[in-house]
Amino acid sequence: MVKLMPMLEAYAIANIATQNLMGGNPIQVLLGDLSQTSGSGAYGALTGPQPGVITVKEMLTGTMNTTAQTSSWQGVNRGQTTTSIVTSATSPLDAISQNFANNFGEIIVGSALTTAGFRIANKVLAKPKNKMNAMLRKAGLGSTIQI
Repeated sequence: MVKLMPMLEAYAIANIATQNLMGGNPIQVLLGDLSQTSGSGAYGALTGPQPGVITVKEMLTGTMNTTAQTSSWQGVNRGQTTTSIVTSATSPLDAISQNFANNFGEIIVGSALTTAGFRIANKVLAKPKNKMNAMLRKAGLGSTIQI
């Protein structure tokens, strides 16, 4: 059975952790940087390089992407700045440990407030949730999904 409210709470807490430790949401951390060029579609950017977001691939390979800016002062491109994605000299685990040291308080406070908010929301929304769950049972989905 899939329970929606606990799933939303887990995603919200995972989002707090991944934003503060790795610089992106859980989807970016799991799926980002799978190819060298950006894809197309709604989540196409997730398949391209994600500078500033430490991904699972980067943790497994031990290298991570960052951006580098170069300026051209000669020829046709005079005064033009180009941004490119390059491999960072910092290892992903070093970056994560530094982010943990910098954002420890935000992780604790964000997680505590999120958990408290979901507890309050579950109490306040108890009656509407019960009605919705009853409707789902009547539709034959009660054993599959619950709010």
